This record gives sequence, C-alpha cells and structure tokens, in this order.
Amino acid sequence: MPLYEYQCPICATRTEAVRSYTRRDASPICPGCRSYDLAMDRLVSAPAFTPSSWGDSKWAGKYDKGLGVTLKDKNHRERIMKARGLVEDTAYDQQNRLDQSMSAHGDHERTVKRYEHNLREANGDKGLAIANTFPQE
Repeated sequence: MPLYEYQCPICATRTEAVRSYTRRDASPICPGCRSYDLAMDRLVSAPAFTPSSWGDSKWAGKYDKGLGVTLKDKNHRERIMKARGLVEDTAYDQQNRLDQSMSAHGDHERTVKRYEHNLREANGDKGLAIANTFPQE
C-alpha cells in the first residue's frame, strides 16, 4: 500500500499514513493537536526508492552524477558524503572520535608522567630522561 504524507492546517504538524489508493483522501487525525474537525491536507512528496537488491554487486560500477564518482560498493557513497561534509556523523562516529581523543589524551599524560619520573631519576639530565622515556627499539 502507498504511503501518503499529510499536514494539519491548524498546527502544521506533518504525518504519514499508509492508505489504499481508494482511501488516499481519507484524512487521518492530527497527532499534534488531535483535531479531526478539519481535514488534513495531503502533500505531494517524492516517491520512495529502494534498490531491488542491497548487494554490493548492484552498486559496484554505478556512476553517481551528484558526487561525480563511480561507486565501489553500497557504503562507498555514504563514506564519500561524510568525507565531503555533506552528511552529519552518526552518534556512533561522534562517540568513536571522542573515545580516540580521550585515549590519545591518556597516552600523552602517561608519557609526560614517565618523562618526569625519568627526569628525577636522571638528576635533571634532560637528554638521559628523554632517552629513557623514548627508548630505541
């Protein structure tokens, strides 16, 4: 069944409803103001598009005109859009970046403490403290 989009003329709340083609003009009740006195306006919206198969073989080699690239797999387009700043990072990406930053900060603090300890052990000899902090492997 088709998915139709409606907008309330009172509070401008938008909602979607699955309706048969014969009932497409039947207005749903507004979820915002719960008004059913006025019919909600049916909006014109773009049709949904879902590829027939989500496999990589359907995406590989497809040219994306908007991005100007040939796609390699189904995630390639999303990666390019993120790299170009066209879509926001997901919460997972933001958390991952924060975790990496905190890890790097912790590593730095441990290195500084190790250097300060080695500096005390070397009686102020900075060269020896650096050599002990960053030993050659």
